Amino acid sequence: MEIVENLISWSESYQSGWLKEFNQNNKVDWNLYSYVKNTTVIQSKGINLSQSKFLLISSAGAYLPAKQPPFNAANLLGDYSIRTFPISTEFEEIHYSHDHYDKTAVIQDAQVLLPLRHLQSMVNENIIGEMSTTVISFMGYQPDVNNTINQTIPEIFAIVIAEKVDTVLLVPS
Repeated sequence: MEIVENLISWSESYQSGWLKEFNQNNKVDWNLYSYVKNTTVIQSKGINLSQSKFLLISSAGAYLPAKQPPFNAANLLGDYSIRTFPISTEFEEIHYSHDHYDKTAVIQDAQVLLPLRHLQSMVNENIIGEMSTTVISFMGYQPDVNNTINQTIPEIFAIVIAEKVDTVLLVPS
């Protein structure tokens, strides 16, 4: 299955609409943006969650300021990089550089977008098998789907393969 159905058509619409307006006027006009609309449902055999290794992925723009640069949230064309950190990271060490959502709730309770302790309790209760040692975060503001497919997703897949993950939990911001 394709990640994005009709990617060529989407790309043409993006380039002739939203991106053209942005390049000409340095203005974001979401009325010109063509959202991806897949019609095929992904199907696969089920897995036993109690025997599965989970990886947490969040689009919160989380990063460790002592070790990593923040995401480029000011770039209206998006930031397609990822940040990783150990699942054992204390919430006080994590900052958020995503400017496209209200961070009030996540600042009050980081588990809103990074439910690390909740997931660990599910491991302790044998609801899920185990957690990957890595957490992945990216900035969810990524208007160019081609960049997402060609940069962000391959970086994530490399970690999924290296860590032998069975399933991921994506927590969108």
